[in-house]
Amino acid sequence: MSKTINIDVIFDAEGIMAAYGKAGTQSSPHGIGHNYGYMVATSNTMSGSGTGDLTFSALVGDVVRFFGATASNNFENSALIYGLPRYSGDQVFSEFHSKTFTKSAVSPSGESVLPADIIEEKFWFYEADVISSGTENYKVQFALYSRNESTGKPEIYGYYQWDPTISVKG
Repeated sequence: MSKTINIDVIFDAEGIMAAYGKAGTQSSPHGIGHNYGYMVATSNTMSGSGTGDLTFSALVGDVVRFFGATASNNFENSALIYGLPRYSGDQVFSEFHSKTFTKSAVSPSGESVLPADIIEEKFWFYEADVISSGTENYKVQFALYSRNESTGKPEIYGYYQWDPTISVKG
């Protein structure tokens, strides 16, 4: 039976900004070290949980969803994954597509936290099907935003990528 595997990607925005500064373009993102991105899968993790290189098992027909946020949960700095292109190895995934849904969510009601408020929130992720077993080398491409000190609004800071390897065991 097919299932959905969720992969949360957390970006160390402060570390990236300190190490690389404003860099890259959307079509040519700047490469960063594997120590600035951390991936955790909801199930089937084989190795590398919490690192920049994750190995998990999946079956053909499973769906894989990548989510992205900064370590501040996009509060101060924000990140949006905009590409997961394959650059070598086996073709494990179908083409990734961005999906956004508006759905009811919970939010703290104030200082006491509970009872929770029910709010409408946008949820987004990059999704693909697992189409074969093997090892795929791909790039996680993301846009990093930082708040403008004058307006408090997010502005593009730079475009970055790193190249983890995913091994899918059939």
